[in-house]
Amino acid sequence: MTDQELRTLVGESQEDGFRALFQQYQSYVYTIIWNQLRTVGTPEDAEECISDVFLQVFLHFGEIEDGSLQAYIGTVARHRAIDYFRKLTAAGKHSGACEETEELPSEENIAQDVEAAVEHRILYEKIQELGEPDRTILIMKYFYQRKSKDIARQVNLTPIAVRVRLNRALKKLRRLLNNEGISG
Repeated sequence: MTDQELRTLVGESQEDGFRALFQQYQSYVYTIIWNQLRTVGTPEDAEECISDVFLQVFLHFGEIEDGSLQAYIGTVARHRAIDYFRKLTAAGKHSGACEETEELPSEENIAQDVEAAVEHRILYEKIQELGEPDRTILIMKYFYQRKSKDIARQVNLTPIAVRVRLNRALKKLRRLLNNEGISG
């Protein structure tokens, strides 16, 4: 379900809309939170943290910008998980079960992978917003490593015009990404 569909559903019935939102993002939030709390907390601590995350999302739902719902939820989940981690470690509340279990080694960081996927999706959407020929120039330059001369032939511009348009497109893309909370 897209952000817009969720917003429409919440507008029609808050209860149904928020239930659908919870069902769609519950495992995403759980993954972020459990990755942070698994060494110091219990599953009950994670559930409490998840409740806090969705409470904040529900309270501020109207303020969340279109297209940034998942990013907002992920950010809230990370911040809440860090708060809970600090609270649990300060209180010395360690789960005996967590200390006894052996952690399985993994090269995979699910939260990082999900966050990267979200950022890639947003990047793709913002590149699409640039319009032609800027979109084509940017994609050919950075995704296909083409030279300005080759790109110029493709889009019927001079190599100098391609470099100027590329520079302007990068500035515009940077602005669009900053508006989404992505920097760098």
